[in-house]
Parts: sequence; C-alpha cells; structure tokens
Amino acid sequence: MANDQSGEWSRRKFLAGALGTSALAAMSRDAGAAPEAGAPQTPAPAAAPAQPLPAAAQERMRVRLKLIRVAAGQEPADVVITDGTLLNTITGELLPGWGIAVAGDRIAAVGNVERHIGAATLRLSARGMTLVPGFVDAHYHCESSRVSARRHAEVTLPQGLTAYFEGTHEITNAARGLPGVEYFVAAGRRLPQKIYPCVSSATPPTPLETTSGYIGYGETALAFERWPEEARGIDEVMDLPRVLDGSPRLHGVIQAALDGHRIVAGHGSPPLEALDAWTAAGIMSSHSPRIAEALTMLRKGVHLQLKTERTGDIIKQLLELPLRDWRNVGLAVDDRTVADLIDRGGMDYEVRSAIALGVPPITAYQMATINNAAHWQVPHLHGQLAPGRYADVLLVSDFEKVVIDKVFANGRMVAERGRLTAPLDAGPIDPSLRNTVRLARPVRAADFEILAPPNRADVQAYVLPPRYFSRELGPITRTLPVSGGRVQRDLARGITKFAIIERYGKGMSIGASFWELGFDQGAIAWTVNHDHHNLGVLGATDEDMAVAANRCAAIEGGFVIVKDGKVLAELALPIAGLMSDADPIEVADKLRRLDKIAGEFHPAPSLADHPTDKITFMNLTCDPWKYSLTNLGLFNLETQQRMPVVF
Repeated sequence: MANDQSGEWSRRKFLAGALGTSALAAMSRDAGAAPEAGAPQTPAPAAAPAQPLPAAAQERMRVRLKLIRVAAGQEPADVVITDGTLLNTITGELLPGWGIAVAGDRIAAVGNVERHIGAATLRLSARGMTLVPGFVDAHYHCESSRVSARRHAEVTLPQGLTAYFEGTHEITNAARGLPGVEYFVAAGRRLPQKIYPCVSSATPPTPLETTSGYIGYGETALAFERWPEEARGIDEVMDLPRVLDGSPRLHGVIQAALDGHRIVAGHGSPPLEALDAWTAAGIMSSHSPRIAEALTMLRKGVHLQLKTERTGDIIKQLLELPLRDWRNVGLAVDDRTVADLIDRGGMDYEVRSAIALGVPPITAYQMATINNAAHWQVPHLHGQLAPGRYADVLLVSDFEKVVIDKVFANGRMVAERGRLTAPLDAGPIDPSLRNTVRLARPVRAADFEILAPPNRADVQAYVLPPRYFSRELGPITRTLPVSGGRVQRDLARGITKFAIIERYGKGMSIGASFWELGFDQGAIAWTVNHDHHNLGVLGATDEDMAVAANRCAAIEGGFVIVKDGKVLAELALPIAGLMSDADPIEVADKLRRLDKIAGEFHPAPSLADHPTDKITFMNLTCDPWKYSLTNLGLFNLETQQRMPVVF
C-alpha cells in the first residue's frame, strides 16, 4: 500500500511540475499532504548545470504549458464552442454534441467542453452547424489573384481559407529571388491566415527565358535556415527535361529540400515511361495531372492536388474505380483572380464542386483539410480539430452546400457571414518590391517588325494558338504576306503579333512572333506572364503595341489596353508587377472592365472567357507546352532549340 501511494505521489508530482504550483497544491490535497511515512524515497540525482532556454523558447513553452492547464481543466478556456456537430477528419465521423475549447491560438480540448467554461470565457453556440477545420490549400499562387497577401486574405478568410502553401516562383522570378519568399513570410506572420511560402524550384523556370532572380542549392538551404517554420518545401518542379538530364541548378534545389527533410512539389504529368524517373528524383506531388497518367501517378505514390474545373474527369475516374483510400488526394485552387474569388469562391468552391461531382461530402472536406496538411507534414498544426492544433474553425450552416457562417483563425472569430470582423494588417510593402519594370529605353513600334527573307512576297510562319500541346508543326504552319520586306499580320484569319520584352534591366531582349489570337484591333500589354513575368504585348498594329508597352512600364506593371494610341483601360500592379494593395472590390471591377474591352477586340474563342487572364498563361515553358515564345525567341521546349519565326 505504501509503495502504491508513493508511486501515485511521484506521478502527480511529475505532472504538477508541468502544470504549475497551483496544480501541485491541488494534487497534494487530493493525495494527502505527503507520501505515507516510511515510504521508500528515491535519491535525487546530482543536478546538472542549468542551461538557460532562449527567450523565444521560454515564451513558446509558457504558452504550451498554459494550453496544458486549460486542457486539464485547471484554467478556463478563452473561447468555448458548443451545441454543434464536429467533423472528425481522421475517422471520417460527424460527432453530434462535440464542442471545442480554445486557449490562445490553439485548441485545448474537444468533446464535452462544459468544464472548460469560466467567468471570462466567451461561449458560442453552434446549434444547427457543423464544426470543420479551416481549409488548407495545398498549391496556390496568391499573385494570380492580382492583390497583395493582405487584400487576398480579406477575400479568402471569410471563405474559410485559413492556411495555404504558396508557390513563390511567380514573385521570385519578378523580385530577385528570395526577397519574394520573404514577402510572404513577413505577411503571414502578421495575418491570421497562415502562409507557407514554398521556395521556388523554377527561378528561372528554364534557361530559355530571362528573370530577375536565381535560386539554387545555396539559396534554398538559406531559406530553410531563415524560415524553418514557414518554408516547408519547394514549389512545383516543372522542368521535366532538366529533371531527366540532371540540371545542377534544379537538382541542387531538390537536394536542399531532401537534405532538409522537406516536401518537393511537382507539376504536370510526365509521360508514363518517364514517371518512375520523375518520382525517383524526389518529386512528391502534382496539382495538374492529366487523366491518362493520374491513376498511375497515384499508384506510384504521387499526391494529387486537384483543381476541380480542370480535373473533373480524374475525380470521376477515381469514383468509378472506386478509390478506397482518398488520403493522397487533395484539392487546390492554384490560380484564380480576385474577381473570380469574389464571384465563385476559393477552396469553398472546390469543396462544393467536388461534392457536385459525386465525392462524398466528408471526403471532400478531408481533401481540403487533413489530406493537404498531412502531405505538407503539418497535421500537428492544421487539418483536424484536435488538441494542440491551431484553433482554425469553420462553422458551416449547410454542410453539403458549404455555406460558412463563421470563421475562427488563431482562436479568434475573423469573419461572419462572408465579412471580416476587423481590419487586417500585413505590415508595409517592402520598397524593393516596387519599380521592377526596368526598360533600358522606351519601346518603339520598330521593335516588333519581323523581317522577311529577301525578295519574298510571302513566307511560311509557325503561328501558335493560345493552347497548343501537340508536337506536330503542320497544323501551326501558315502562309503570311510580305510588304516592304516586313512580314504582315493576317487579321482576317485572326493572326496577330505577340511579343515578350525583358523587363528586369538585363538588356531588354525582345522575342516576337505571329500568333492566332484574334484581337483584330488595338493592343494589350501586361506583366503577369507565367512564369517569367516579363512584359508581354499583343496587338493589331505595332504602333499601338508600343504605346501599350510603354504605359504598362510607366505604371510599374499590370495591364493596359490601347486603341488608336489612346489608353482605354488599365490596372496598375506595382508590387513586383504582379499585385496591387488596393481594395479588392476595386481591383475586381478593373479586371472585369479589362475583360469587357478586350472582348470587344474579338479574341479567339478559346480566350473569349476572361481574355486578360487567359493570355497570361499562353507562353509557359513547362508541361504540357511543347512550343513557346520567350524574350529570347520562339523555342521547341523538348529539344530546347530556337525555332525560326518565319522561313
């Protein structure tokens, strides 16, 4: 009996050491003032010299110990949510009557949480609602929204997005490399929306284009050292030729991620004959698989991150299989303008769409929460409503329609019925992210002239449409007229000029060719050109192209539409030429106006829906593109050879 009491006293003393002296006193009253007389005593070990904890570690430990005391019922919770039904994303259960107790920014307890209510506790009833973890986007580009991280959070937090993994190659190509990663680190530390900026694997995307930054092994390792909590891996490895040929820069980035035990995200669908090599290179995910390869990729361990609007057939294929285990399938928004985010939604839209495609509702929510968190090795922080995780909680009033009534982030209600409850502050914009359009001189109409071989009345030209993924050159070979030694557009057939101008102060090289884009009048210039983000310009006349390009440079990047030498519409994106810190409603309205005017210029049918967004993806140099135009010319991406524009 004495030994039993002594053991119980030791156990309680050990626990109380963590919980605090008040807990020890309470335990003493429960167990008796001291161990029973005569109980064996364990000699105290010799004390080692005290090693003081760093101040930051002491603070983290203090917060954690408070969380333990709240979880143990020894201190009241800050917030308690009761009367709802809790979605358990681990077991796939809906648990009626389960509530949540919050201490600081973390969940202290789930289940019956009545005992955690104190005099100062904020109690919230979720009657008739489902408690869901905050959404986690596995692959995202905030820059594609056209608004800053703060303004983006104003739109997406009320939609339930409490964490996302940011693919930073957009801003790192436009803002000198790691300063682009740092921008998102700094913003995420101040916002209730957690941002995990992934170090770019594609800066530059290929050797066939010019960008402002460079990221190799050293830069990647430095980023992990500087931002160990935020930088959880590298973003989408897109350059299949250099994966297979052992590119020192690209494989250096991958090696830095593997050395740091971090995630290597991928892109696209490599051919099945190359899939084993692609996966063996360390690549762990893809947000843009094709149906022909998707199931094999999943079977070979690749985490699929599906954007429903372009992977509906893949989701149907998985349902028809039927797929028994969806843990390695997540949802992702990838790219979406702020106008589309406002009109359709973000991750909430993806969950609704997955359910509409036939995915069981609980599975759809898992695809937007725990599946993504587990892939990125943060299930201890996100993706489930459990003790120790961030108190990011959605109160959903219609589970299948994904109607979000309230959003909690870091234990505080940040949005209710689609509106923020308080303003957000992401801090000042680093001045180094401004004035990134650095042309050596004003653009001239003559810069876009394409000369014909001598004594020719017409020429052959490779004329690309907006999205051409075949290797065949015959379908894109056209005959074009020559006048005064210069090759002419054929606007009647929708053939116009498209040019890419290097904008980072590295020589102002210009690549120009003919494209089947429509746009039989005016010109459009823009600096959102995935993924190099040089200055793009297309137009029915060289003169309007020059006016649009110069105006776009003058406003520090963005979009400009010109006709007959006059600016009809514009949107300034002065943050790296990619984002604005203006009100999201204002930016969305300007995007809609740009699309309306561009639509009046008769774009090709494939561009007619949101033309100013779709033109930003025309000249990518990654899978599945086979040919593309960069500031260095027209290239065959598989052979890496430059192609003649006319011949």
